Parts: sequence; structure tokens; C-alpha cells
Amino acid sequence: MKNNLLTGTTSWIAGLSFLVGMIVYVALLSYVSYGDTAQAVLPQLEFIASYSTLLYVWYFVIYILFGLALIGFQISIKTHLVTGFFRSFALILGYLWAGITIVTGMLANVGTHMLLELMGQHQELAISQWYNLQMLINGMGGGNEIVGGLWLIAMGLSLNIHCSLTPLLRSIALVFGCVGVLTAAPMLEYLGGIFGVGCMLWFFVMGSYKLVKYKREIAYA
Repeated sequence: MKNNLLTGTTSWIAGLSFLVGMIVYVALLSYVSYGDTAQAVLPQLEFIASYSTLLYVWYFVIYILFGLALIGFQISIKTHLVTGFFRSFALILGYLWAGITIVTGMLANVGTHMLLELMGQHQELAISQWYNLQMLINGMGGGNEIVGGLWLIAMGLSLNIHCSLTPLLRSIALVFGCVGVLTAAPMLEYLGGIFGVGCMLWFFVMGSYKLVKYKREIAYA
């Protein structure tokens, strides 16, 4: 019973992390092409100065909170995976992905704070550091989704929850997992957004199923 509650809750937290990240980016960050190294840097630095608190919270939610939720999900979902190679692969990759995202979030927040300190007195150095920060964020957790993609594929191949939603969950995992793997190619980095939508959908479907099952167990307890 508690296993279903943990799986459902952590799934929804993970899904909401993706959703919040997308909403904030589309509603605010996209107007200055935030994080795009091909665009002018100064408007992005000015945005950091004006909305630093928002960025701290944003990075915390999309990276650190997601990583912590993924750890909880990993702990609870392992009993629903078929024993074998793909189960082991999914569990290892899940913890690796969680670690990468948490570290990315910490680097992003510390790096953003350093940029704020540099902007007033050393603007050229701040610009240089901004490029370095974006390289780290994109390389570890923003632009390259190969670890998450492989994890989603392994989940799709090993998932065994015996319900009518299994084919849907498996299909979403395999299709969008492959999309995530493709982001390893720099020219296909733009597919990261599509991968994010797929992950969000997968976590919401999984979370909804598990929470409904938990409520039914309470009702019949």
C-alpha cells in the first residue's frame, strides 16, 4: 500500500518538475532566449540580475527536486520491474540520472550566484563565466538527455505492473526514450524539449495509476 503511495507521489513530483520548468521557460525565459549561447549574452545577464530568485527556484525545481523525486521513485518501482538485465540497467541508470541532475542544479545555482557577484565589476569575466556555466549545464543536464533516454527505454522494456495502462506506459517510454538518446547528437539537441514532454506524460500516467490504486486499497482495507 505504502509502495503505491510513494511511487505515485514521486511520479507526480517528477512530472510537475518538468511542467513547471516548461511553463517558466515559455512564459519568461524564452523572451531573452535564456541559455542560448548563439544569442546576445548581455540581455541574459540583465535577466539574471532582475530575476535571480526566480532562476534559483527554477533550477532547484527542474534539477534538484526532480533528482530527489527520481531517487524515491527508483526505490519504490523496483518491485514492478521484471528481473533481468533491463531491470538492473534501469535501476543503475536511474540513480545515475538522479545524481547528475542534482549536481547540475547545484552547479547552476552556485554559478548563477557567482555571475551576479562578477557582473558589477568584471563584466567581461562574467560573460566568459556565463559561457562556461551554460556548457556545464547543457553538457550534464540540459542539452544531452542520453542517460534519461536510456533509462526510459530500460523502464519500458522491464516494466511489469499488470494493468491496462502497461502498453501505453511501455510505448511512451520506448518512443520518447529513443528521442532522448538522439539528443546525444549536438545537431539534434532541440529534441530535448520533446523528450521532456514525453517524460512528463509518462510520470503523470504512472503516478495517476499508482495513486488511484492506493486509494482503492485504502477503501477496501
